[in-house]
Amino acid sequence: MAKLMDRSAETLLEISKANGTLAADLDQAVKIREALDRPDVQAFIKDGRVPAQAKHQLITRVFGEKLPWYWQSFLYQMIRDNLASQIVPVLTDFIGHVNRCLGRIEARVVSAAPLNDAQIERIRSVLARKTNLQVDIYASVDPDLIGGFYVLMDGQIFDGTVRNELERMKESLKRGIGNDREA
Repeated sequence: MAKLMDRSAETLLEISKANGTLAADLDQAVKIREALDRPDVQAFIKDGRVPAQAKHQLITRVFGEKLPWYWQSFLYQMIRDNLASQIVPVLTDFIGHVNRCLGRIEARVVSAAPLNDAQIERIRSVLARKTNLQVDIYASVDPDLIGGFYVLMDGQIFDGTVRNELERMKESLKRGIGNDREA
């Protein structure tokens, strides 16, 4: 499955390079991913009982004729081949490839409460210094977090949540108590 995802993302990348539309296709891929990466939409397109035609109609209804032919073809082919569950991962892979070509990187920041512009800019600045790349931040809120935030970037997680800090404190206390017993 990983090879299929890589091949699909690489094919989209080759088409974008050939067309000279890397930046535009990056924006398009982000919009498609955002539209399709909602729980209700994912449940619909992944449901094997829903006919492919209904899924095609959803794509047409959401995007209309705004999508270039190769994006429509990609989406319809993935649905036709019963690979709808792989659309978002392929788009994410494609976005990563294009960002690297453009000297950029994508970071998803998930926080317990909405971040203001100054907080997002501070995070962007720190990540840009660490990576030497332009950082595109996509912020979202997870009300299940106790507090703080975590960053998903280039396959890594940087966890600054309260839950993670409490876990570290707990482990530190366990090690401290264990060391006291040995002494």
